[in-house]
Amino acid sequence: MNGGAAVMWLFFLAAPWTCAGQARDATPPKTASGWLDLAQAQAKQGNREAALEAARKAEALGGEDPAILQALANFYATAGADPAKAAALGYRYAERMPEDRTAWRRLAQFCLSTGQSERAIEAAKKGSKNDNSAELHGILGTAYQQIQDWKHAETELTEALRLAPYDEARHFQLAQLYLLQQDFVSAVRVLENARKIFDKSAQIELAMGVAWYGQREFPKAVDQFLKTIRLAPDVPQPYAFLGRILEHAGDRMPEVAARFAEYVARHPQDPLGQVLRAKAIIIQLPPSGYPEEAQRALGLLEQALKLKEDDAEAHLLMGTLLERKGDFAAAAAHLERSIALNAKDPAPHYRLARVYARLGRPEDSRRERELHEKLSNEENPFDRGIQPGRSPAPPRVK
Repeated sequence: MNGGAAVMWLFFLAAPWTCAGQARDATPPKTASGWLDLAQAQAKQGNREAALEAARKAEALGGEDPAILQALANFYATAGADPAKAAALGYRYAERMPEDRTAWRRLAQFCLSTGQSERAIEAAKKGSKNDNSAELHGILGTAYQQIQDWKHAETELTEALRLAPYDEARHFQLAQLYLLQQDFVSAVRVLENARKIFDKSAQIELAMGVAWYGQREFPKAVDQFLKTIRLAPDVPQPYAFLGRILEHAGDRMPEVAARFAEYVARHPQDPLGQVLRAKAIIIQLPPSGYPEEAQRALGLLEQALKLKEDDAEAHLLMGTLLERKGDFAAAAAHLERSIALNAKDPAPHYRLARVYARLGRPEDSRRERELHEKLSNEENPFDRGIQPGRSPAPPRVK
């Protein structure tokens, strides 16, 4: 259908083939492509039900035409907002178009991106008969990873890397798979090979830092995160990772604190920098007392909470400082807020037990001690050291 005809159909709204102010005897489309044009036009107008009805008519008339099937798959993937239907139509298209060698790959990628892991595996396996590409093996490996079929995921991602050894993403995908399984030795092996080719990759250095941390090689992990910062100083991930292992910074602490300060200067509206600067100060405070540096850290945390009130760690640190200051009621309020925001972290329960004891609330103090013990026993120390409640594998550097 030409552009003029498509514009004409924009006037039609609700089925059957009518719109507000239009006659009910308006002539409907007679071809699958006409119904498809109408479906797309109705979708642009925001008439979802009319658009879906027109799409069903197009499928009924052109369900054997690969071009119609492909267009319908695209329609349901976007305007139709039905990924499962889009995948089913894409499957029918790929079956009818063996000469389109990447059809199964594109379908597998779409299914992967919409959480249809099993269907992605099915499509990728179909495509592998004629498409032995790194892209297809990568998609298949990632789909297996999504369903935690680690053995097949490793096989496919290893093959993807073999086929594309100069593609940084292939190295990272395989390393990430090992990190997800906490197989840190294998992750380091993959990343060291990657570094031979990509010697200035912030992503590779960040992942290496996580792998060293997993092996409890803390000085190496700190070094890697600092190296990542030198390569990508505006990327927040390495700062956040460093913030989780400050107690292992040792004689690198002045350098770490300087990097935090530089990040705050460049990103004054990001609360992460304020929290990390405060944390670097707190970790260097004497065991007791409330020196001037403690007040400076408190000011940084106040700024952070103005930017982002629902920051569990900022509230925990505030509670810690206020306990030092002797303001137990205010400390309890911040610690309670921290727990409300992150109930699985044992640290605020420990602090709150101490504060409740000072406030003369023994039963509440006993309850918090018990919760601290319970959560500490359940906690994976590696996950806590990196990102509580999240995968240990690093996110992609953006």
